[in-house]
Amino acid sequence: MKISKSLFAFVLLCFISNSLFAQSIASVDENVFTSNPTLTELPDENWSFYKDEENQLYFIDFEQINFNLSEIIVKNDDGDILIQDDVLDLPVNTIYEIDLSEYGVGNYHVELRSFTGIIRKQVDIK
Repeated sequence: MKISKSLFAFVLLCFISNSLFAQSIASVDENVFTSNPTLTELPDENWSFYKDEENQLYFIDFEQINFNLSEIIVKNDDGDILIQDDVLDLPVNTIYEIDLSEYGVGNYHVELRSFTGIIRKQVDIK
C-alpha cells in the first residue's frame, strides 16, 4: 500500500504537534502563578469588589472581570499567603467570597491572577 507524500507529511506533522503539546503540558509547574514575578500589573478599575466590612467579608464578581482568572491569593503585609485558591474551573458568573474574619485587624492584599497578568487590591480591616 502506497501512501502519498502529502498524506505522510500531514500525519507526521500531526504526530509532532501532539508530541510537543503533550511535552509542554507535562512541563507546567503547578506553582507557576505564585512563583512568577514577571506577571504584568493590570488596571484594577475593570473588576467589582464588594465588601461587608461588619462581617469582614469581601466579594469578587467574576462577570465584571474582562479576562479569565486562574488564581486568587490573599496576603498579609508581611507577604505571607493566607488564602490561595485555584479558580480556573469556576464559571464566569461566579461571585467569589473572601472571609477575612479569622485574620483580625490589619492590611491585606488581594491578588487576582490570570495567565498573563495580575490585579492587586488592598483591604484594610480596622
